[in-house]
Amino acid sequence: MTGTAMQMGEGEFRERARRRRFWMVIGGIAAAGMITGFVSGVLAGYNQVPPDQVWASIPDGIAIGFVAVALIAFNIGCWAFVRAIDEVELVDNLWGSTIGFFVYAMLFPAWWVLGEAGVVGEPNHWFIFAASLGAGGIAYLWRKWRAR
Repeated sequence: MTGTAMQMGEGEFRERARRRRFWMVIGGIAAAGMITGFVSGVLAGYNQVPPDQVWASIPDGIAIGFVAVALIAFNIGCWAFVRAIDEVELVDNLWGSTIGFFVYAMLFPAWWVLGEAGVVGEPNHWFIFAASLGAGGIAYLWRKWRAR
């Protein structure tokens, strides 16, 4: 620091811009999720149907369009996220994704076989999805905590 002004080099400016881009992407992804939830809620309220029957109560074209827009937004968000992160964040995300996939790859076939054998009911896909995301999130957070 010289006098009262702190001197920042090019590296600090680039890191600040990368961090800003990262949080803009996270904000965009969160906004897209909120819009999706809002539209779902409006459709449920407008059609006065239970939440699990919202999509069956609207025309097929609207459902297809909504899913197409959501998938496009998801892919753009993923692309922007990967461009905004550094290599350490990428590795942490890869670990979380890999662990989440391993949980899915173990849980679904095991549950399906036991269901076919009559030991348990048929697989609950939402539970398996949530367990996979949860395991991936825990692995990601574990990596972040260990790096401190």
